[in-house]
Amino acid sequence: MPQLDRIIIFPQVFWLLVIFTMFYIMLTHFFLPRFLKSLKTRKEIVKINELEASLISKRSADSQAKLKFLLLNHLSTLKKIFSMNLALNISNTKSLNTQSVDELICVMVKNSILFCNSQILDSICIKVKSVYFK
Repeated sequence: MPQLDRIIIFPQVFWLLVIFTMFYIMLTHFFLPRFLKSLKTRKEIVKINELEASLISKRSADSQAKLKFLLLNHLSTLKKIFSMNLALNISNTKSLNTQSVDELICVMVKNSILFCNSQILDSICIKVKSVYFK
């Protein structure tokens, strides 16, 4: 077989080793540092983004706690105001006639559906709570 001839195989092995060592040197000295540098910068960017996200979530949790505290305080003051004024106190809900108010609201909703923009109406969330459960 001519491929395994002793005269031809030694130069082929020599050039194979030379080319692979040059390829290895070129990869390790030129391309690998660039790849490692890009990986390190990506890792640093991810760390920075994680820190910013944690700070933002911490701020939002703090602001939600403050908002809840303020709402509870203001609701307690409203309860005190309503309990002090007898005119604002609604103790007997059975004597209230809310049917006319419900009818007016239904007419307004119907007119807004018929005569308004549908995109605006889609953005409005309407939750109906009926008083007339039997």
